[in-house]
Amino acid sequence: MNTVDMHIPAKAAIPGMLLLAGTAAMNAGEKPNIILILADDMGYECLGAYGSTYSTPNLDRMAEEGILFTHAYAQPLSTPSRVELMTGRYNHRNYVEFGFLNQDQQTFGNLAKEAGYRTCIAGKWQLGANSALPGHFGFDRYCLWQLNYKRSGNGERYADPLIEADGKVLGRDPDSYGPDIFESYIEDFIDADREKPFFVYWPMALVHDPFVVTPDSPEWDSAEDRYAKDNRHFPEMVSYCDKLVGKLISYLKDNGLYENTLIIFVGDNGTNRKIVTRMKDGNEIQGGKGTATENGTHVPMIATFGSRQGAPDICSDLIDFSDFLPTLSQAMGYRNGWVRGSDGRSFLPQIEGRKGNPREWVFCHYDSFFQGADKPEKNAKRFIRNHTYKLYSTGEFFNVADDPAEQHDILPGEGSREAERDRRSLAKELARFPAWKAGDIPVQKVEYPGLESRSKKYGED
Repeated sequence: MNTVDMHIPAKAAIPGMLLLAGTAAMNAGEKPNIILILADDMGYECLGAYGSTYSTPNLDRMAEEGILFTHAYAQPLSTPSRVELMTGRYNHRNYVEFGFLNQDQQTFGNLAKEAGYRTCIAGKWQLGANSALPGHFGFDRYCLWQLNYKRSGNGERYADPLIEADGKVLGRDPDSYGPDIFESYIEDFIDADREKPFFVYWPMALVHDPFVVTPDSPEWDSAEDRYAKDNRHFPEMVSYCDKLVGKLISYLKDNGLYENTLIIFVGDNGTNRKIVTRMKDGNEIQGGKGTATENGTHVPMIATFGSRQGAPDICSDLIDFSDFLPTLSQAMGYRNGWVRGSDGRSFLPQIEGRKGNPREWVFCHYDSFFQGADKPEKNAKRFIRNHTYKLYSTGEFFNVADDPAEQHDILPGEGSREAERDRRSLAKELARFPAWKAGDIPVQKVEYPGLESRSKKYGED
């Protein structure tokens, strides 16, 4: 099975659609609504817009009408990506434990509240087991899986979901489907007050394992088959994810909200390693979740911004997860000191049809502590990369444009003139970061009184 680069046909710009800052049809000074959608375990190869054979018509249409980013990079695993995404800081600055967000941190939820937004989070939590935490991190309303409760067998996130919303556990129903509940909750949240701008963060449950049927699958009508795990259901889950995104976009358009809403769709890490995806060009790509490889960190990313957006385009600028906080800050027209302390760089200009200030490299510090802080991740890595070359802190150096599977380490002095120039440049940037080796815990855990994790089993008082 090969790992391949994307070959995406160029899109023709639609005449008359280029809208630079200040020329949008919205009233001057009107704050845009913002929706950030984070798909769970979806690598770049899962969408038709990137050459996949899976059926994703709504996201493909979003890519055609919006900005398709070809070089977006996440952390290799769920919680590390979410911590960086929400805080705008690389993991060595604030990541201490899997399934936990240090409580001295501020997130884009806090930012949105400061900027005058109504705020909502719906979907997967995995940041600490306490009902007060969504509010602490800036969310007025929440509808979440994996907030207070430990896993309890079948169901939970898909059929017969175990979901908490605004302090209450929703009644469980084998005929209900968790992802549907999250999307409907978001629509209800928006409906509650359309006079005030809203910020919605939708960390989806899809398409994480277990790989099971969706309500659109023939087997859904069999209660027993709803929980049968089989990799063949993965394409169905990708398509259902696409369906729900399309449903929300249609809602926005039907209610006159789309033209003033920034929508960003992105994956949180590579696809599960059990999944092999056939591409339209005949290549097969194996998921790389949990590894620092191209297939573990390269994710799909699409943005639309209604009448504020530039012409539909394909953007090859490098994007990493620290960039989202400053981007949202700029979109909200609000910035304060702690935002300036982030590691990211806004890509809002690229969405609006301007050049912006593209980054020259992407940095990744990864040690998930999935088995506990005393057990470093076996795939723990630190690297820095540009479009072509990738340098690990341990010295390995690869031309990832030609060798995305990282099979041929270019030894010092054996690369081309360009390779050796980029090796020196990347090494200089990497040296600016604090020294680290796998297993080091760069910062201490911070847990405030009253916000301690209290994970419990379903049915406990």
